[in-house]
Amino acid sequence: MKMHHYIMGLGTGIAKNAKFLNNVISQVIRYTYTAIRHKSCNKVARDSGGVCDLQKRSVLWLGTHAFYTVFSRKPDVYHDSNLLNSLQFELSLRRNKSMRYRFKDVVNKGL
Repeated sequence: MKMHHYIMGLGTGIAKNAKFLNNVISQVIRYTYTAIRHKSCNKVARDSGGVCDLQKRSVLWLGTHAFYTVFSRKPDVYHDSNLLNSLQFELSLRRNKSMRYRFKDVVNKGL
């Protein structure tokens, strides 16, 4: 929802900036993955025996799904843009089929 408010605060057309917004979303998800990895490797985490066994593909898929879910609940705002279509396309790619199956219960419980 925070991203939705940021987009609304820009005051520019979503349809005109769909590609830019899609790139921003991808960068946010990749940054989140990197931040988690870095925090799991810091001195405190190492000293306490912390382990982070996180797959990048999983984080990318879950992040994309989260953005798609939030934006799809605002159809009056995003229906004219390609943003929802590009997120949905990314989720439906064949390489993501295993992720859809793996996180099916998590996604269903979260909705």
